Amino acid sequence: MGDELEEHIRNWVQLTSEIRPELSGFALCPYSSKAKYFIVQTNADDIGPIYGYDIVFFFVEDYLDLDSLRFWTKYYNQRYPEWIFFEDSPQSNTFIKGIPTSNGKYNIITMQNRKKLRQARHILSNSGYYHHWNDEMLELILGEDKKIIENS
Repeated sequence: MGDELEEHIRNWVQLTSEIRPELSGFALCPYSSKAKYFIVQTNADDIGPIYGYDIVFFFVEDYLDLDSLRFWTKYYNQRYPEWIFFEDSPQSNTFIKGIPTSNGKYNIITMQNRKKLRQARHILSNSGYYHHWNDEMLELILGEDKKIIENS
């Protein structure tokens, strides 16, 4: 199953890296094409920091619902403050300008370095990128970092 997961992530990263005219020439995730990533298949209760990567994709149990994934991401965000964890599920109904942002197939918890992500968010906040996001996505993805774009 490892090759299938790797191919799925590679395709998803490619989709999120595509320049979109409806986003004024931005990609869904402007930095994803250059990100160094690592893929782990594990149980949701067995996640911990892995160093040396921009993004770690933890493929977790398929039977978990979106609320369970949100529980685990909240848990890991509190436990490891140096990192930011996000949930993604086939049940995720997230869009930017009508473009789906979810991987659409697997339950995934992603991990990124908080400091590096905040630096990227600050740069993007001055570019107009976040003007394409609705308030729900800003709150869901940026959380406490929403103040970064409000002050720019």
